[in-house]
Amino acid sequence: MSGVAAGLSFISESCGAVFALARGEAPSATRRSPTADLLMAPSCEVVLPTLERIPIEQRFSADDRELLTLAQILVKSDIASVEDWERSGRDAAKYLSLTLQRWIREHGGVAIDRRFDLDLTLSDRLVDYSDERGPEGTLYLIVDPDGAAFVLMKPVLELLETVHPRLPATFFRHLVGSLNRWVRVYDYDDAEERVDMLREWYEGEENPEQYEVPDIEGCTPKCLKEKPLTLRGLKELSQTIRDREVQALVRGLLQLCRVSSQAKRPEFTDDMGEQLMDSNPPLPCLLLPSPQGTP
Repeated sequence: MSGVAAGLSFISESCGAVFALARGEAPSATRRSPTADLLMAPSCEVVLPTLERIPIEQRFSADDRELLTLAQILVKSDIASVEDWERSGRDAAKYLSLTLQRWIREHGGVAIDRRFDLDLTLSDRLVDYSDERGPEGTLYLIVDPDGAAFVLMKPVLELLETVHPRLPATFFRHLVGSLNRWVRVYDYDDAEERVDMLREWYEGEENPEQYEVPDIEGCTPKCLKEKPLTLRGLKELSQTIRDREVQALVRGLLQLCRVSSQAKRPEFTDDMGEQLMDSNPPLPCLLLPSPQGTP
């Protein structure tokens, strides 16, 4: 019997009566006038196999001691919830996954999800395909974007310039600096580095003049070439701003700078650099395109 056939079952409750008629016997109810349902072929229904009780996820683990140790640390640190242990089915990996998901929800996960496509990974190595693990007892919490969000800065810069000539450059630099502390932002500086690299590549070609590269200098708005104010200078200037839209923008920027500097970035060690030696730069999380063209 084939595998498909073995997975099928047939339902037939009246087959016994039909077999009796085939042998020339009458049913016990009456032997002279059999009922119509006994003269008809029995109904046979095909029932497909059900996956209702089959686990939808399979996981192989040679040793859960490291996961259990981490779970214990998170419980003692009041990060993990004891109640999630039962929800996880007493599975250490699922327990840590529930902990991370809840931690993300409690720290702005819903707002982030509306604007960015980010993956959060807890791993003992920085690169999935690498066989080299980090130092013993080290785990990495990695935020990796699947795509980049973008912000068109032209309307903002034009509005800020009406208040103070140095405010657009100040706003742009502090915005990029605060975000770059935690995620990669692609701006004019990144675009200029990319163009310089392309020029070096083209110089080795037979006809390098046939290649065109973007004019980053010409695409950069003049207001961004002004000297930015310090954070202290921005705070002092914010006290004199009367435009409500500009007030909201500057207030939001100051809050972003404050939040960005509250935590200390993990140190990028030589061991981490070796693991990422053969990797490309991380995908930008945010693009700040040029108002006049493409940087």
